[in-house]
Amino acid sequence: MSPSKGDFEQVLDGMISDNMHDSLALEPLRDRLLPFGWGNVTKLAIAYFFATLYFYAPVGTLYLLGKDLSYVQINSLWSIIVGTMFLTEVPAGVLADRLGRKRSINVALALQVLGEVVYVFADGYWPFAVAAAIGGLGFAFGSGSVEALVYDSLKTVQREHEMSKAMGFINSAQRLANLLASAAGGLLVINLTQERFVLAIAVTACAVAAGWLVSLSLDEAVVKTREEDGGQPFKLVVDGFRTLRNDRRFRRLVLLALATIPFSNYLSSLYQPRFVDVGVPPVWLGLALVLASILSILGARYAYWMEARWGAKSSLLLVTGLPGVLYLAMAAAQRPLFSVPAFCVLMGSMSLKDPIFSGYLNRYIESRNRATVLSLISMLSGLYVALVGLLIGCIGDVSLTWAFLFMGVIVLVGSLLFRVR
Repeated sequence: MSPSKGDFEQVLDGMISDNMHDSLALEPLRDRLLPFGWGNVTKLAIAYFFATLYFYAPVGTLYLLGKDLSYVQINSLWSIIVGTMFLTEVPAGVLADRLGRKRSINVALALQVLGEVVYVFADGYWPFAVAAAIGGLGFAFGSGSVEALVYDSLKTVQREHEMSKAMGFINSAQRLANLLASAAGGLLVINLTQERFVLAIAVTACAVAAGWLVSLSLDEAVVKTREEDGGQPFKLVVDGFRTLRNDRRFRRLVLLALATIPFSNYLSSLYQPRFVDVGVPPVWLGLALVLASILSILGARYAYWMEARWGAKSSLLLVTGLPGVLYLAMAAAQRPLFSVPAFCVLMGSMSLKDPIFSGYLNRYIESRNRATVLSLISMLSGLYVALVGLLIGCIGDVSLTWAFLFMGVIVLVGSLLFRVR
């Protein structure tokens, strides 16, 4: 007996109902994985995920030693990167405000690809120095442009209040890339030969190139401003300094951000000798970093929860002061049982700050010079870290315990002195 028309309608209605149920079931998962859809925030997260896949990072020093560079020359390469960023950060921010943040990010990642290509074929100190300068220039172009594009993209759809969530999404993608690159890099260079080193660098260059290609799909966020032409370059810089000088609340937030920089780069270099001093088994040198990276990913991804639940005052006090407290715990920990958890939680806590501060700082900056002002803040941060870092190094030569105490006290004092009242 053939089915009637009514039977077909019932089956069709059932299929539609099942599909709607499946769609509703999948929607929360999709929202969790892509909370900002396929817009600029997601594209930036994907682009910088690929651009952060530095597979040769675990063996970069060994590769340079194999190229007959001395330790002094190797250390100077990072100084060249930092110096190039310091000199070009503000001009790059001005260009981003004048020419567009999308173009600036495209240029930033293109320069990063070029730097990796030069790095692959470099043979001798000066070619490596050129690669470092190109990389530093690329980092400068991306410094203020990413945040500026994210905030203005959110502003065009009235979601600027989700800036902390958006930056946490991008930061967690980068930290995940760091974790995966470190794990995969160890497999790529398992033989520790120059051929394997070059392979890891070449794969890195390809990954960064993939990030650059993704960045080409970004959309320029157009936000109405009082000056449609964006202002003259010199005026953009002057107005940036004027904003820092005249807006008391904004200036206090900037001072709080600077005074509570958690010195993550110095912790990454100091934790290893500290573990050796207190008797941590060597296997935990890598395992602790993996656990810390996982906590960092979770911290960056969900930092906005604290802001939503506890408000500005409490969340800012926590994300700025917690690393200081944990530095003191790291200084006091003299046994492996306490040193490893203290390090992991300390590294994880450092990922909470940037997403939340991105949300608050951008509310006080006009769209027309947003990248310029953010670049000014980044330049001041770099100068502060460089100067204090010299002092941390001097103290660390005397005692690692005193170095951790010094960093903890600085961060805690800054958190309390400039706290939001």
